[in-house]
Amino acid sequence: MYTLDIISKILESVEGMNITDIHLTAGTVPAVRIDGKLTYATQFSIVRPDDTRNIVDQMLNEEYKKTLKEKNYICATVVLADIGRVRANIFRQRGSYAINIKILDQHLKTPEELGIPQVVIDLYKKESGLILICGNKNSGKSTTVTSIIKKISANRACQIITIEDPIQYLHKHDKAMVNQMEVGIDINSFEEGIQCAMAQDADVIMTSFAGNPKIFSAILSAAENGHLVIATLQTVDTISTIEYILSMFPAERREHIRVVLSNVLQAIVSQKLIPSKDGSSYKLAVEIMLASQAMKNLIIENKIHQIPALIKASRALGMITMEDSIRELYNKGAIDQSWLNM
Repeated sequence: MYTLDIISKILESVEGMNITDIHLTAGTVPAVRIDGKLTYATQFSIVRPDDTRNIVDQMLNEEYKKTLKEKNYICATVVLADIGRVRANIFRQRGSYAINIKILDQHLKTPEELGIPQVVIDLYKKESGLILICGNKNSGKSTTVTSIIKKISANRACQIITIEDPIQYLHKHDKAMVNQMEVGIDINSFEEGIQCAMAQDADVIMTSFAGNPKIFSAILSAAENGHLVIATLQTVDTISTIEYILSMFPAERREHIRVVLSNVLQAIVSQKLIPSKDGSSYKLAVEIMLASQAMKNLIIENKIHQIPALIKASRALGMITMEDSIRELYNKGAIDQSWLNM
């Protein structure tokens, strides 16, 4: 029977490769995601229902087991011996557990190491307002946010409160005091977490989810009240981000939301990770929209479709469209030409 140490054995079998995920599901051999592609680890035997049940039992504490029993699903960050922190997604399928283990990078990269432009790094200097870090799944959003939080903590004497589900990276207290709340463990909801952070006199609030109107209303309220709020959304560029935000609210509220958003917005950073030309790594393409007065006016006047042109015209301020960022990577020989038209 498989036990929890199967995770270490799988990692040993692919040592030196760029592995991000391990999948264990009954009826097939373990699978791994390497360089973005799912591959079966055929040197291992087929996983049985008893195996996943046993692994889950060894991996989760009693609180997580209770949540899994109630919801038949859980996403939790756990610490595994000889590996460190991993994110475990566990759900039911065909009457048994399926497990996804996401390997978290134990070395917390700096923004410079990630290839994030200096203008994005400098957002850590903002003391109030709203910064949105956007992108599809596996676009590096959480790593970027974590790096910015670390930068703030190292340079500013303040209180930072994060609201996450689950907590992925543990921050050390530096110049800043960093308190991290996990939804379902330390707080009941993201909305409640934001309200708690405001009441606890947080200077900086980070929320790893902003995708419903109650949460986003709380985010806007916090930013209006002088907090710096950093939030993530699964949107691909500036236009889709603003349109998604507005779509969360009824039509009669959208004008008000545009006004509030324009008042508090500092930046929208949209990310995409693209395989390098040699296939050995990923390169970060990034769209940067900084909330200049001209940009705020377009939002207030609902001229959202004009934003890409203004981003292009504002290159001297550090803004760039996703299209131009991808072209820059191609011109440097970092990515394949096929990405220019995607």
